[in-house]
Amino acid sequence: MPSKYIVGRVGMFFLTIFLASTLVFFLPRLSGRDPFREKLFEEAQRGGYLEDVDEIAAALNERYGFDRPLWQQYVSYLGEIARFDLGTSQFTFSKSNNQLLAETLGWTIGLTFISAMVAFFIGTGMGAIMEWRRQNTGLLAAMAPFLMMSAVPYFIFGLVLLTVFWFSWLQAFDWELFPPYGAYDPTVEEWPDWSDFRFLGSAVWHATLPALSIVLVSLGGWAMGMRGMMVTTKGEDYMLQAEAKGLPDNVRFYRYAIRNSLLPQLTGLALQIGLIVSGVVLVEIVFTYPGVGGLLVQSIRNSDYPLIQGIVFVLAFCTAVTTLLLDMIYPLIDPRISYSGN
Repeated sequence: MPSKYIVGRVGMFFLTIFLASTLVFFLPRLSGRDPFREKLFEEAQRGGYLEDVDEIAAALNERYGFDRPLWQQYVSYLGEIARFDLGTSQFTFSKSNNQLLAETLGWTIGLTFISAMVAFFIGTGMGAIMEWRRQNTGLLAAMAPFLMMSAVPYFIFGLVLLTVFWFSWLQAFDWELFPPYGAYDPTVEEWPDWSDFRFLGSAVWHATLPALSIVLVSLGGWAMGMRGMMVTTKGEDYMLQAEAKGLPDNVRFYRYAIRNSLLPQLTGLALQIGLIVSGVVLVEIVFTYPGVGGLLVQSIRNSDYPLIQGIVFVLAFCTAVTTLLLDMIYPLIDPRISYSGN
């Protein structure tokens, strides 16, 4: 693998991380709010009498370095990010941001990755078969609702699923097909325990509705994208040659059509993961799923700058890593692409 190619891709990776980190540092501060002062006044209005609010807020701002010039805060922030030190939340003193994200990020990544893979393979397979077997009218008719659902945001479809499976006629019969909130049964005190198969079953059961809201919305886009690539691939010379040589239908389908149509889909998958993560944040709020979604909303409401910066940085880092890995392995997947760019 040429060093010029590696340096270029790695350089783009670090540039992406730098720009994302810079944006997430400056954008929340454009509001000019003083979160400590607002929080103290909010507590005072709830009935608790607080003296010297301004002095307490000034002390807290000094504790977190918010009283320093903005450029000094920015330099310190970049140094912490370089060490993967995400700081400490302004309002959660018992745990660092690294600990908070370690507890929640696994749920988000698991839900995102599994849902994306399921939607990708099912949707891609449907699109390939739909074009290869054009006489299959049943599959063509089944695509219509999936195409309509692809225009609906994940969290909106999640609300629809809640209405259908929880707040609807099923309750009249006291049927609970899927739980409406949480990630596992909270009545078992020793959970979460990943070595317990009962816990794994409970986690899968609770994740079904959030995952369905992502999978069903994504299927139509993957299917239509694959169908379009299959239309182009079927007209290529090597497909006509394979048919003229008398190769079996399944060989032409799997070794020629699927293999060459799948490459743009893989590119779309890497890019789509980042978009799914942003959509999953709202899905987690709808289903009260213990991922980074609820943590991010809470940090935005409190103007918790360190926690906002940590969450967005980690999400941007995961997306950039996925894109970098795809850039590295793409020439290995497609022999027509060389690392030298020829």
